[in-house]
Amino acid sequence: MKFRQLLSAGAVVLAMLASSLGGVEAASAATPDNGAIAAKYSAAGGASGPLGPALNALRCGLVKGGCYQAFRGGSIYWSSGSGAHITRGAIAGRWAAYNREWGSLGYPITDENCALISHGCVQSYQGGYIYWQSSVGAHAVHGAIGSKWVQMGYELSPLGYPTSDEACAGVPRSCVQQFLGGNIRWTSGVGVSVTPSQNSVGVVVNKRRPNSPINNTPADLVYVGSQLLRREAANQMALLIRGAAAAGVPVTTVSGFRSYASQASLYNYYVSIYGRAVADTISARPGYSEHQTGLALDIGNPNGACALQACFAGTPAGQFAAANAWRYGFIVRYPNGYNSITGYTYEPWHLRYIGLRAARDMHYRGYRTLEQYFGLPAAAGY
Repeated sequence: MKFRQLLSAGAVVLAMLASSLGGVEAASAATPDNGAIAAKYSAAGGASGPLGPALNALRCGLVKGGCYQAFRGGSIYWSSGSGAHITRGAIAGRWAAYNREWGSLGYPITDENCALISHGCVQSYQGGYIYWQSSVGAHAVHGAIGSKWVQMGYELSPLGYPTSDEACAGVPRSCVQQFLGGNIRWTSGVGVSVTPSQNSVGVVVNKRRPNSPINNTPADLVYVGSQLLRREAANQMALLIRGAAAAGVPVTTVSGFRSYASQASLYNYYVSIYGRAVADTISARPGYSEHQTGLALDIGNPNGACALQACFAGTPAGQFAAANAWRYGFIVRYPNGYNSITGYTYEPWHLRYIGLRAARDMHYRGYRTLEQYFGLPAAAGY
């Protein structure tokens, strides 16, 4: 690249000296990077480490006065604003596709961290991140989409690892990025919206977003108490019940997973009693119920106090859930005063699992509904 040909006379002399010393300059204040790249190389094990022998001498004059040196197993880049960091493997390859330090990501500001879940790796850059995991490859996350993903909990969010880079098109400009558990979209003048997939613990099911397929049954249902939930949600609910018990509050499981057929029977029962208009405010139509996801559970008090009634909020179990559900990855899905968004009346007994990171983020940022948190349209009606 042209910037790598722009060596100053001083740098040429240094390169000749480095060549005579085996390709790596000794750490010295005489180099533009003040010896940072040589020190980094030495700390990584030098020629016997993962980088191996040098392929060229120190080269400077990069954007923002940066320097780099290539080695058989990777490269080290330095700038005064980022320090010296190693780039190698698939992450380095993805960074190259973004035009390295000249691109929107800028210089690396950390080395690789490969201690992530599912043996993933990440490297941070001035303008974002590049994540790698064996099943998805290496992809960059940055900008408004990256900010939302970070806010939700990075790879530990309901979306998991990125499976693509951003793809942008159209007027107004719109960008979308795919993740293992859904996608994030940014549209100029609109902002960011998140669409978790059906298999994600963050899936949004409401009057505008049915289960997919509409008669879907999760494959990982297990019992917690007397009810079925998806395995991760069941494990966290067991911890919630245990935590409540330790606080002197017994909590019982009332209604968990419901099949399409079960929901149809329940909904038709309410219609027969109250009529369709009222039934639609207290029960989901078949295929549109959160209970079908295996992520929702109605809880109660052992004595049945205020069961499935608004007054449940004032009972010990209701108070514990309102104050602590988020600590276990749950939210009160249909909060008081938000029926114009959720489409349902207040249900303080209806808990929905969305994952630890997302529930914690919703709690601390003050979001009350999934529609608001994910930037999705209100769903007051079908």
